Amino acid sequence: MDEISDSDFKEFVRTVQDLALRAYPNPTRADCPGTQAIRDVARQSRPAAHPVFQSHIVRCSPCIQDLLAERTRIQSQRTNWRRALLAVAAGVCIVALVSFLMLRQRSGLPVKDEIARAGRVPEIPLDLRPYSPTRSSSPDKSKPSLTVPTGRVRLKIYLALGSPEGAYEIQVLTNRLQTLRSLQATVVANGGTVFLPVDIDLSAMATGTYVLALRPEHDTEEWQTYPLILKHTP
Repeated sequence: MDEISDSDFKEFVRTVQDLALRAYPNPTRADCPGTQAIRDVARQSRPAAHPVFQSHIVRCSPCIQDLLAERTRIQSQRTNWRRALLAVAAGVCIVALVSFLMLRQRSGLPVKDEIARAGRVPEIPLDLRPYSPTRSSSPDKSKPSLTVPTGRVRLKIYLALGSPEGAYEIQVLTNRLQTLRSLQATVVANGGTVFLPVDIDLSAMATGTYVLALRPEHDTEEWQTYPLILKHTP
């Protein structure tokens, strides 16, 4: 026996279907069970086993055509419903992921913490303890500058003992005090030191001098400012 290809089989099914749609004409729709009965049959997993199919539809071309149309409509609805469910599920996953990232950031445990520890993001310590912070909108030019490489980095900003705990606002400004980066971090206490873990992307910024500013999130005092230098990574 010659092997039957998929295309040959599909063509055979179409031919039989076309014959069935023409073989049993019923122009007056005599004894047809009606639209609701056709829908009931079409919803069955095995429509051919339904009594209405066996007693009438199988010998009525118009009903066969109606049944095929209803099955096609149902199948299309189910496909669209599955796609909608997948879209909703994807949306829920995205919202959950964003919420998770935000909660991790606000809790002082940034998501990039694991990446930094793995060495993919350099960790740069900035020790502010030797500095006398200036509580003003202009940095003290006499202070030694803090140096940070351009790119994506994790800053570990060490604060002076006695600094307020909780969340801080951190900004990177131009020398004209225009805000370029603005973010938040929460103080982490480790033994006798306190620091702010700050993940920041400086890759789009040119090398040069800037201003690092920070203050407690609920502090009504002025910003503490420090000279900051960005340099290319060697």
